[in-house]
Amino acid sequence: MKTIELTEEELGTLIAALGTWMELPEEWEGEEWLRRQDLGADLDMELREVLNRDDGWDGGNPAVEFIQAGIDAREQVKATSRAAMRREQRLAEMSKGCQESK
Repeated sequence: MKTIELTEEELGTLIAALGTWMELPEEWEGEEWLRRQDLGADLDMELREVLNRDDGWDGGNPAVEFIQAGIDAREQVKATSRAAMRREQRLAEMSKGCQESK
């Protein structure tokens, strides 16, 4: 684990660059690319959470709320992103190809 300090502008720049990278054309394919897109989606959510975090927790269990906020944000992005739709299409095509080869 490495710790770095970033300004809000630097965080915004990283989020924008990560989004552009994840939307690259179809020239990138395969399981490694799908794995990296999943990692990229997680990193994107972590960066957005850090950028938009309000440290004024209002009671409750901060650790549980923090974890749930991250889970909710990841699920929302995964469900609505174009990258998620492409991943689903590729996985469907891969499984269809595997079934046809049997």
